[in-house]
Amino acid sequence: MPLMVSTVFFIAFLLTFELFKMTELLVTRDISLWFTLKLIGNIALTFVPLSLPIAVFFSTIFCMNRLSSDSEYIAMRAGGMTKFRIILPFLIIAGLLSCSVYQLNQNLIPRSNFEFKRKLNYLTSSGVLAGIKEGQFFNLIPNFTLFANKASKYGRNLEGVFLHLKESEKGLDEKAIFSERGEILFERNSTDLTEALTLTLYDGNIVGINPKKKELEKINFTKYVFPISKNQFDERVSLKENMLSSAELEEVLIMTPKEAKKVYRFNEKEFFNAKYEYWSRKNGALICFIFCFLGCTLGVSGNRGKGRSSGLIGLLCLISYYGMYFGLVSFARKETIPVPVAVFLPVCIIACVSVWFYRKLDWQS
Repeated sequence: MPLMVSTVFFIAFLLTFELFKMTELLVTRDISLWFTLKLIGNIALTFVPLSLPIAVFFSTIFCMNRLSSDSEYIAMRAGGMTKFRIILPFLIIAGLLSCSVYQLNQNLIPRSNFEFKRKLNYLTSSGVLAGIKEGQFFNLIPNFTLFANKASKYGRNLEGVFLHLKESEKGLDEKAIFSERGEILFERNSTDLTEALTLTLYDGNIVGINPKKKELEKINFTKYVFPISKNQFDERVSLKENMLSSAELEEVLIMTPKEAKKVYRFNEKEFFNAKYEYWSRKNGALICFIFCFLGCTLGVSGNRGKGRSSGLIGLLCLISYYGMYFGLVSFARKETIPVPVAVFLPVCIIACVSVWFYRKLDWQS
């Protein structure tokens, strides 16, 4: 029970900050309750590897403290049970949890990260329309510049429209469209997350250069339908390191920065993040077991001897570990030390601290 409660607490704590940033998107968009629940589920799953080691640590301290304060630990030792036999059930559960975290990090959590990013882009796609304001140029869409004298909320209805288009990558074929009024229709499919953004213009003209004749042409129209975002949102879900499976990250390790840029479009920072992500996934499973072992030793010693507070010592160990961890990662980012050293050195130190506290449990003998 302490493990479940603390795990839910830490996940909810992290989830609160993430949902706070997305409150406006969730409230102002017309989305179903099921879509919202799936989005929250995707976020919550990605927080499991972060929350579980800390939850295991504090719940183990709590349980061992109860065993010590109720003198059950003394009774078991007096009955001939060794200290290892007493903490063995905790270590078995921690080992199973470590295996679970490892398996989650292989494919399920990367897939959940991808789905979360895809759903978030789905919500923010219509948010692009919020950038259309009267009397201002709108250029958030590549090769597309829009200006309207008057515009309703989210640019649904426009008056006095000027539109500038570049239809080729080299910008050789350009068009300028003038229209008295226009309407923007944004359609979304909540099932497959497909989107369609269409601009319909009325009573205007199109001025452009004919690339063959190299002449200026002008076309008058009463109604002109222009599909703005037929494929524009396809590339919005850029592939990140936390969306790759462990097998794909393992391939990145043997790549050069140029190869990673060619295959995954990683820049120098993202290339380092991919290597760090691979080793941190391994470390995430290991630290879950080590924290349980440390929690067992601190929980017992917390009510022995001079009566030192195990919770305070545990908090100091936790702060020291993550301080060393992120400090060494920053050195690895500057290529001062290898990434595996930065990731695994703190856990080796905390393991040695755990062994030291474990040996101190024999003070009474």
